[in-house]
Amino acid sequence: MKKSSTLIIVILFSLFFTSCKKYSRTITVCDETLFVERYSHKFIDVAYYYLTDSSNFRIYVGKFDNEHGGYSFKCQNDSLAISESYEGKVINIRKYSLVDLRKGKEGF
Repeated sequence: MKKSSTLIIVILFSLFFTSCKKYSRTITVCDETLFVERYSHKFIDVAYYYLTDSSNFRIYVGKFDNEHGGYSFKCQNDSLAISESYEGKVINIRKYSLVDLRKGKEGF
């Protein structure tokens, strides 16, 4: 009985927090061919980012506390650079090939 009650509480808690994302906005990058979808959490100040072209792929970029960090997106020739920053400092840069993204590959 105790195990099933604990399991039910864990499932309800998980469902509650996974359904708390709310669409916030779409940002256009790379000459209006790629989009970054931003979702906000309903109860905490966290944003979730997804990169998409609306037809071939959708990649989870990550999540950040809105007050301390975020992502910036910059197109360079045939690639996309995603910079992750925390408190004003770049802590990670990921690069993706635009050709590979459109083919459904996640880049390099």
